[in-house]
Amino acid sequence: MASDDPKDTEATPGEIRWRVLPLAENAWRSLLLVVIIIAACYGVWSWTELGGFVLLAFILLVVSIAPFIFPTRYHMNSEGLEIIFLGIRNFRGWEEYRNFYPHDVGVHLSPFKELTRLDPFRGNFIRFSPGNRGEVIGFLDRHIKRAGKADGERGDKAKQGESEERK
Repeated sequence: MASDDPKDTEATPGEIRWRVLPLAENAWRSLLLVVIIIAACYGVWSWTELGGFVLLAFILLVVSIAPFIFPTRYHMNSEGLEIIFLGIRNFRGWEEYRNFYPHDVGVHLSPFKELTRLDPFRGNFIRFSPGNRGEVIGFLDRHIKRAGKADGERGDKAKQGESEERK
């Protein structure tokens, strides 16, 4: 597993490192999540009265929302992006990305030049830590040769084109 060593979040010039734990960012959302998990497990218990099914339901719920519960570490340098989640390292060089689409809480990196329906399955979504949105987007602008426009403008046009094709 990845260590909690402070050196893991210290960046040298020309790189960015940060850690994201969405569970700790919003107390009300986290409390609601715990209540939903408890209610779902209670519902399974009242329906089946089998402890094994309750445990299975708990495990499936936790696995399905793992990116929200467990921390993720990001490291961007001149070579590419490294994502560390649950001790598993995933590295992709900048040459693999063709475009990126900023959102409110993160940015989606895409291997395609234009917005496609395969983006969620082929790209990476990286979350911002509080206060580093501009730094991350600026870093990506310097390292990814984009074909599209910034902040989702291409996404709006692509959606309009899809709706016109359906008519």
